Amino acid sequence: MTVPTRFGILRLISTLLKTMAWIILVLSILGAFMVGLFGPMLGEALLDPALVALLAFDSAAGIVAGITLLIFGVVTFLSLFAAAESIQVQLAIEENTRLTAALLLRMDEESRPVEADPPYTYYGEVVDE
Repeated sequence: MTVPTRFGILRLISTLLKTMAWIILVLSILGAFMVGLFGPMLGEALLDPALVALLAFDSAAGIVAGITLLIFGVVTFLSLFAAAESIQVQLAIEENTRLTAALLLRMDEESRPVEADPPYTYYGEVVDE
């Protein structure tokens, strides 16, 4: 037995969060390598030599900046991915709850004895006796 899927927007948001998480992870890995390898050269090319000396754009600073970028990228990836998975877990719980309720209702209806026509009022409502 299946139940119809609901909350399509939440499913879309979850998919978008996962996609953004993977994009951020890939970009942070690439960015960390680029900063680690080419950071000192970019610092020398873009900045005044006196400022480069002041900021210490040497190879160690490039590696530290790359590792920092990688750590922030991984933390952001994990946060977005966890948010997406949280949405999917809540949707699965809701779907399983509806399925269980439908099955319990069906079991209850099948276990009741078949009655003659229930007494109806003039407006078609069932009268509780």
